[in-house]
Amino acid sequence: MFRHTTVSVLALSVASIASAHISYSGRNFGTLTTALASNTTQTVGGAFGWADATDGDWGDTHRTRFFRFTVGEANTQVRITVQRANRGTGASGSFLPGFSLFSGLSHTSSPLAHDGSALSVQWLQEQFGSDNGFGLGGSGKEGSLNALGNWSIGNSVSATVVDPTDTLRSFTYVGHAADGTAANFGAAAGIMGDGVADGFVTAVFTLAAGDYSLSVGGADYAAQLSQTGPTYPTYGIDVTVGVVPAPGAAVVLGLAGLLRRRRAA
Repeated sequence: MFRHTTVSVLALSVASIASAHISYSGRNFGTLTTALASNTTQTVGGAFGWADATDGDWGDTHRTRFFRFTVGEANTQVRITVQRANRGTGASGSFLPGFSLFSGLSHTSSPLAHDGSALSVQWLQEQFGSDNGFGLGGSGKEGSLNALGNWSIGNSVSATVVDPTDTLRSFTYVGHAADGTAANFGAAAGIMGDGVADGFVTAVFTLAAGDYSLSVGGADYAAQLSQTGPTYPTYGIDVTVGVVPAPGAAVVLGLAGLLRRRRAA
């Protein structure tokens, strides 16, 4: 049960470090069809954001980019591909992507959710306590993002008090994919890498009908030691999401094309 209360000074001091806002602006693929939907103008800040959110103290949502899409029918196979692009301020050809897929959406209008909001901090404190010695509100969590499990985040009208109009959004973990191996993304349990650190990663998920959020970031866990902010290098990413045609549909399409060619002959 969430209480309308004032968040501690400790919570605010840490929250100021991680004051990210989740937005899908320009990153909404809409309801998926068999036509692939590509987004080719995005960057992420830092080379480590996704990998950092795979460890026990979670991560800052601001170090990843969020995308959304809708699936119209149950048992739809969806392919997600992320590829680095040589734009941004980071070293060219060095970015290794990772992504996590969640069922659920964050807020789509102001006020937007962020790690340091009063409601986000309160939720972390209620789940993990407030006496862990570090993290948001002493919760032991660096941010709200859990790249390998379920998590929640809230919006707040006030930076210090949970307002009655503030609301929490919850995300249910579906799966993930990561470029490379444990040599770059670390040894957190459950991470499945593609084995080749080449700036490209793809995966197929069988999804129920509903709304989904995709969090994309860097899979270089050790980079957080060298990229300490407050200004992080940026890296370009190209994201493609689309329905995988059923085998039967592919056969029908092939026969239709053959018939058209015969009629034209």
